[in-house]
Amino acid sequence: MSDFIVRQPCLEREGAFAGALCSAEATGLYGVDRPGVAWDWMKQTGQAPCGVDWVRPLVADAWMRCVEDHALPTGLDFPPRQRQSDGFVPEIDAPSRAASGAVASHLSAMIYDLGSLLDDADVTLLLADAAGRVIHLLDSGRRIWAGGMQMARIGADWREASLGANGVGTAALLREPVAFAGKEHFNAALHRCATAGCPISGPDGGIVAIVGVICDRPDAARLLLGFLKVARRLLEASLFERMSCDGFLLRLRCGDEAGGGPLSAGRLFIAQNGRVCGADRDALDILGAGDAAAILGKDAAATIGVDLAALNAASDAADIVTLVARGGGGRAVAAEVHRTAKRRSAPTVSSGASPAGEGAPRHPANAFDGAWSDSVLDSALRKATGLQERNISILITGESGVGKDHLVRRLHASGPRKDRPLVAINCAAIPRELIESELFGYEGGSFTGARAKGKAGKFVEADKGILFLDEIGDMALDLQATLLRVLDSSEVTPIGSSKPIRVDVRVVAATNRSLQEMVQKGAFRRDLYYRLNGVQLRLPSLRERPDRLRLLAHLFRLEQEALGVTETMCFEDDVWRVFDRHPWPGNIREARNVLRSSIAVARGKLIAIDDLPVDFLQELNADCPGAAEACQSASRDAQCAQQGDETSFDLADWEARAVRFALASSNGNIAKAARNLGITRATLYHKMARFGLRSDKRIISKR
Repeated sequence: MSDFIVRQPCLEREGAFAGALCSAEATGLYGVDRPGVAWDWMKQTGQAPCGVDWVRPLVADAWMRCVEDHALPTGLDFPPRQRQSDGFVPEIDAPSRAASGAVASHLSAMIYDLGSLLDDADVTLLLADAAGRVIHLLDSGRRIWAGGMQMARIGADWREASLGANGVGTAALLREPVAFAGKEHFNAALHRCATAGCPISGPDGGIVAIVGVICDRPDAARLLLGFLKVARRLLEASLFERMSCDGFLLRLRCGDEAGGGPLSAGRLFIAQNGRVCGADRDALDILGAGDAAAILGKDAAATIGVDLAALNAASDAADIVTLVARGGGGRAVAAEVHRTAKRRSAPTVSSGASPAGEGAPRHPANAFDGAWSDSVLDSALRKATGLQERNISILITGESGVGKDHLVRRLHASGPRKDRPLVAINCAAIPRELIESELFGYEGGSFTGARAKGKAGKFVEADKGILFLDEIGDMALDLQATLLRVLDSSEVTPIGSSKPIRVDVRVVAATNRSLQEMVQKGAFRRDLYYRLNGVQLRLPSLRERPDRLRLLAHLFRLEQEALGVTETMCFEDDVWRVFDRHPWPGNIREARNVLRSSIAVARGKLIAIDDLPVDFLQELNADCPGAAEACQSASRDAQCAQQGDETSFDLADWEARAVRFALASSNGNIAKAARNLGITRATLYHKMARFGLRSDKRIISKR
């Protein structure tokens, strides 16, 4: 009877859906967009298709969960929610959060090295915690589609129960790699793209993070999934070795796999107390353990037949130890032994993961302790210095304000030409009519307004040194041809002269635009692009950096010194929460301005949200109404969450808060409140009626 009750609705749906399929076949849609037809049917009926081989079983099961388990509306386009607390993921403990931070750091470093390839692929990589909340971004998302920033931002909730079937949320739920293409997504907001997600396991076998990819090519889902599976191998191996401290790291090989590559090697970690504390999935397979619980926490001598004495001896002699597999009749497994050093300090979470019940870290751990070291800039500097010594052209890319000019100054100071001049010119700041004379110089009296004695151009001034061409993408096409000729010949001919001047200049170019796209559109010369792009160094945006909070703490200290502030100042916890989730469109330049103004207007030693610039608060989730007011009420929201308020703040909640705040701040003046919100008075009246608000000081919310 129970089976009949469960299956009867499915049979009814199957009959109705079969009719829709016949209609689709008759109109020529059969075999063209099968998920699209199924999704449209689900939108019309409000029911997930069941029992018909029209979408993949993975997709059918996910749609069924969205409708029946998650009670999500069908056929709608809705963005991911912004959670104000992590209380919905109580199962994530402190070690898992620390591991998530480690994964974020490693993934960020990998993408930094492959930044140019990431730009070519035009994809967004994101890192989510084990439940599906975005904790780190490796791209702004703006290049994906118009509403990309609303989907790809810190704190976005990609759980299947919130956003519907998608690569990240479904991977977090199923604990396995998955990918969705186009209309396989439950949410119409994702129909233009492909999403894929892959869980990252820690040494104990638990899921510590989800790495996801978003692409504007719906047909690239399988390719994205393959990339993530390879990335997972590399990430888990790097994470395993990072977290294996104060013990022995064993790399396993079966007898017939001695020549296997690094991807086929199992890893096992045995602590100083002789217990097995970590094993990756390859090691579990080689040892026949089945799952991690079979060996983790167990004595190594009793479980796999190796004791501490043998490990110490093998480590000192660089020898091989033999382990006993649990399956296969006690098959012998060879293992290389490496002693691991003690961890100096516990790993910190710098990418936004925070303890349950808090919306963001109170402050970056040890942010104000010790000397600051910018690992991102230092890595780029090491590469650029070697390239400069070999006379290889360098092209620096990155958004405006990420510190391209700062990198060039440090490159000059540490390079072989540090005793020679560094000359910089902004190609976007000089009028087109003057940039040629600025670069190449001119003879006296060569044109109206020219100096009588002429002028040496930037190339001549930078002789034997470095010439920094900033915003090279804004140079006119005719000047690009002249610049290419100078770079190839190392000779400059001033305007009004026929005698070339030989120069020895290392040219470093920088841009915040995509030169490849400009080349395709004919706005930038292809030959000049390849001449400048010997090696491309990409500086990540501030929102992409996992160490952004430590960087902000360092900049905060520098601004205090520059302003002559002698007393110790600090930020409230809620300010760190805003800093962690802000998109920072102006990057480091914007950060310094915000920090400087906050220090100047602060009324005491503690800087609160009210001390932050208003336009800075408005930038936070600017595509989500009510975000500015939400920032100013963060303390109240956190307190409610700690007191057990289980209200789920969605887009309508924040919109009501914004309207309520605008009315209160304007003392009930409708016209002023509408101007502050950027809407008409008629729209404001409509929203007031919708949310049950009145235009006096007793603004209340209808429950």
